Amino acid sequence: MKKVLIVSYYFPPLNSIAAKRYGTMCKYFKENGYDAYVLTTNIRENVYFGAKKDLNIPIDEKKIFRISQNSSHYGLKIKAMNLMDSFLKRNRIDSRGISIGDFSWYENVKEIINLEKIKDIDIVIGTYGPIGNLYIAKYISGKLGCPYIADIRDLISEWREVPKGHKRCFIIDSVIERWLLSSASGIMVVTKGFKGVFVEKYPNIKTITIFNGWDGILTENPSDIKNKYLYYAGSLYEHRLESFFVLLKALKKINETEEIRLIVRSIGPKDLDNKAKKAIEAMGLKNCVEVLPPATEDIIKKEQSAAYVNIILSSIHEENFEQMITVPGKTYELMHEKPPVLGIASKQSEVAALISYTKKGIVTASENEIVNFVLFNCRKYTGNSNIVKFSRKYQAKRLCKFMDYILKEK
Repeated sequence: MKKVLIVSYYFPPLNSIAAKRYGTMCKYFKENGYDAYVLTTNIRENVYFGAKKDLNIPIDEKKIFRISQNSSHYGLKIKAMNLMDSFLKRNRIDSRGISIGDFSWYENVKEIINLEKIKDIDIVIGTYGPIGNLYIAKYISGKLGCPYIADIRDLISEWREVPKGHKRCFIIDSVIERWLLSSASGIMVVTKGFKGVFVEKYPNIKTITIFNGWDGILTENPSDIKNKYLYYAGSLYEHRLESFFVLLKALKKINETEEIRLIVRSIGPKDLDNKAKKAIEAMGLKNCVEVLPPATEDIIKKEQSAAYVNIILSSIHEENFEQMITVPGKTYELMHEKPPVLGIASKQSEVAALISYTKKGIVTASENEIVNFVLFNCRKYTGNSNIVKFSRKYQAKRLCKFMDYILKEK
């Protein structure tokens, strides 16, 4: 049985999309020849966008190393990073490669981790983001003399979304990215679009797409046709808020024909939640839109499985490069539920291609198409056999085969 160490800042019991990636795949590693160990940190409930700590821990707690982010080490490196971090913030320059919190965790891990305990690890995986996972994975693989795989869930230097009035730290992020990935034996990404980016930049490093996915047995809670509701659970980032406004306009038209509610379980950010609530009130939709606080996994699963239609939000703008090649992690979970899926996004996006491939619903930014889908067409979209390819179990099997390949080529 080969041993893999996964470096993941987010891990169960924390319940977030980032934590779920390995929080579910880990339990399938053993049947594919790998014993999973995890290096993570301690994180309080509600710190990460209101995420709860109610996710099952998939492996023996003895195989999980939890090291605090707060470092007692305040040497020159930390001081230099603090100065750089302060300079960037003062000048409204946003970086994904420089983070004082991640660097502090990296230094703390180096100081505390007992390498003797993990000396027989065969391969290391570092999952980005945050960037600290890659710093640590590179460090440990170097110390142990074993290969490491960089698992990329977000763009590092190629990201393009910055708040108004801010700039991105492209040059420094590019240097850090190349330094981190140049020693990786393999790269994993979460979408086909991401793969295209990294194959072009790092043609000599083997790259594979390991999708986020769904897990568990399908539990059917039949939709109440007398009490129909659309359902959205997730965050309301700026690009999603714009899609949400399109949905509200369509909902207003829908309710001119039939009474169908919208239930929203938002995990923030709070300022954007407030924008959404103001828009709901301004459009006179308070009677048919209910904005609820974050809830446990069990409650959300029950609500989304009983929905008339489940909603996905992404960018409606084709020029939004990063969002066009990103698939919200929730998408995979919803394709395993009985209700059809309605995505409010550009038809040129990867999420649109995925929903079309699985015949689970439609993706559109057209109010009229939304209205027609909800009122007349949604029950036609029940999904097809392609949905099976996106199970966490199947993706875990593919990941383990990729590790086999990397170890064979070592």
